[in-house]
Amino acid sequence: MNMAEAGSEGRWPAGTHCTAVVTVNFDAETLLLSEDPSFADRQKSLSIMRYGANRGAQRLLEVFDEFEVPTTWFVPGRVAETYPGVVRDVAQAGHSIGMRGYALERYDSLGQPGSAEALRRGRDTLSDLLGSPVRGFRLPSGEWPITLADQLLDCGISWSSSWFGEDLPFHLPGSGKRRLLEIPTSYTLDDRIAFFWNFSPPMPPGQSRISPYSEVLGNWIYELEGCQREGLCFVIQLHPEICGTPGRFHLVRDLLDVIRSSSDTMFATCDQVSDWWQSRHPANDPSHPAEVFFRARSSYL
Repeated sequence: MNMAEAGSEGRWPAGTHCTAVVTVNFDAETLLLSEDPSFADRQKSLSIMRYGANRGAQRLLEVFDEFEVPTTWFVPGRVAETYPGVVRDVAQAGHSIGMRGYALERYDSLGQPGSAEALRRGRDTLSDLLGSPVRGFRLPSGEWPITLADQLLDCGISWSSSWFGEDLPFHLPGSGKRRLLEIPTSYTLDDRIAFFWNFSPPMPPGQSRISPYSEVLGNWIYELEGCQREGLCFVIQLHPEICGTPGRFHLVRDLLDVIRSSSDTMFATCDQVSDWWQSRHPANDPSHPAEVFFRARSSYL
């Protein structure tokens, strides 16, 4: 759908009441290695994550092509180095790509010099592989340091999809008048929450369980219908090693079929949402929680 003309409410393009954003976190084995370097010697465990690169990513690309759905993939620099062919396939299929730093670093523990280096390295690795700059970022894990918005802007990143406390895009204040657009997501729309607990022994620690597929699909559809009723931004997070299996591949297919059948819901990449929102909504309302927080913080500095 053309994003050039605003609808009657001005929130989304004409004829659109809700925007669906399908995102993929392509972390591969870097996820385990970033949590615990001893996984380097645990090849069976690593094979769970490598499945996403070897099989799952192609299945997801096939279903996205079938439904002509533009998506956004988030890739750490190390994964781009390890699986350059998969990343090129994603880009050549017309999907947008954002970064996750270089090795899924925790930015709340790196300090500013370490954060800047991880962001630069992740950005340069992807940009060199793709031949074009990356514009977006998703925080791997941990908390959001107060200086991270400025560091991302300094790195040429214009939007993030990392926060949770909203249903619509908003602006994260940086220093001065600089702003980083945030496209928030939700744990309820993350396949890892439902399906990731398949390690033995469990990692992370806890009771292993895998949710019934039909119930997960039902949950996602309920969230979609709520976003459609309220004119919101539906942002789902998928992982190739999780939803790229022969069975869950059809779970994704069924969800896309439901979204595609909705005449007032459009698919968009994070890049497209960022361009649209920043052109039509260049600032938060002064009462927005992000503005209140940063004003309060500034008064104590």
